[in-house]
Formats: sequence, C-alpha cells, structure tokens
Amino acid sequence: MTDEPAQYTVARVRDALAHDERVAALDLSVRIVGHDVFLTGSVATADRRAAAEAVARAELRGYTVHNQLVVLEPKAPDGVEAVT
Repeated sequence: MTDEPAQYTVARVRDALAHDERVAALDLSVRIVGHDVFLTGSVATADRRAAAEAVARAELRGYTVHNQLVVLEPKAPDGVEAVT
C-alpha cells in the first residue's frame, strides 16, 4: 500500500487497465474502500476479466481485489430492425 491519495491510486489503476493490451478498457470502474478494491463494469471476454484482475492485483499489492466485472454474452439479433 502507498501513501498516495485514493483518487490518485484509482487513476493509476484505471490508466494501467486502459494501457494493458490484454484489457484495453477505458470504461471500467475502480473503487477503493479501506483495503478493498472493487472492479465493476463490462468486458467482452472471460480472458479480459481475468487480465483486468491481474493488472489490478499487480498495481495494488496489499489490497484485496474484488472482481465484479461482467462478461458480455454475444447474442444474435432477435428480429429485423426497421430502418426508416
């Protein structure tokens, strides 16, 4: 754990998540409560979910990381969309 303010820690982790090619996500939420870190949002694959957790754990040694990321399930269209 560091002595940096929580908002700087959150920004650092979000930056790492955005720049790691395994994750490459700008819209993930990182919230710190005490010694717990919560990752929330949506990712495209289970591999990206696992990679996001690995990045957070590497950046936040000493914190407990709670990976609450949701993997989006691809679905085929369920009908015809009318275009006018």
